[in-house]
Amino acid sequence: VAPVRADAIPDRLLPVMHQQLDALATHHYSWHGQAWPGQPMELEIEDPHGDGEHDNADDAAWKTTLRLSLPALGGVEARIALDAGGVRIHLSADDSTTTAVLHEQRGGLADALARANLTLKELQVSQGHEHTAR
Repeated sequence: VAPVRADAIPDRLLPVMHQQLDALATHHYSWHGQAWPGQPMELEIEDPHGDGEHDNADDAAWKTTLRLSLPALGGVEARIALDAGGVRIHLSADDSTTTAVLHEQRGGLADALARANLTLKELQVSQGHEHTAR
């Protein structure tokens, strides 16, 4: 049987291949793109099993951060941690008016999570965050 010969990877695909290998090695996935045309978005996901510290799946939390800069609300960030016990959410916004709206709507979010059978362990709303989608 003749050995299978793999063709060389085209130069234009090398950056994508390196990004995929980095994500597999670090268990940290990051995406920067558009949620819809003209709407920049950043999404980061951390795999709790990537660091090797969590032998028990019950105490390992998936951590996701979503960043948007919305036309009417300005910069908004949602940090979500989900484990076997439930979900923790921290919402933050650059604008104080947006922060007030997020705070007022906390009950609706909590109700929606309850209807989805998700236990809400914590829900915080604050002003300001480290990053805003570009």
